[in-house]
Amino acid sequence: MVVTWNVAVAIGAWIAFAGALALLVGVTARRRARRLKRDGIKVWAEAIDRPQSDGRPDGGVRLQYTLPDGRVLERSARARRAAPLAPGQKVLLWYDPDDPAEVLIYGRDGRASDLTFATIGVVFLVAGVAIAVFGP
Repeated sequence: MVVTWNVAVAIGAWIAFAGALALLVGVTARRRARRLKRDGIKVWAEAIDRPQSDGRPDGGVRLQYTLPDGRVLERSARARRAAPLAPGQKVLLWYDPDDPAEVLIYGRDGRASDLTFATIGVVFLVAGVAIAVFGP
């Protein structure tokens, strides 16, 4: 019975660890989104098509936006949602004034996936602790 108890504790600890990681990912992503919405600077960005070095389009779209000091920045337009941006489409984004490359695209902040990660994390954390404490 001692071996079974140690296995239950180990399995419970691993499940709880996985849940803690998922919870951390979800909470951290939501916190980042809230911080950028609260402290970030809003600006309109335009989706532009960037061809490969040989001139062929690569199918990738980048966002181009201008900072108050006149610098123009580009970043990947890949967001957490599946709907791609069309070249020429304008989107609202928030950027961090201390790191203008860190952006949050309006409507593409992943709220549902963050909540899912946090919920699954809590479930796994509680289940892992229960297995470790009340295991055979």
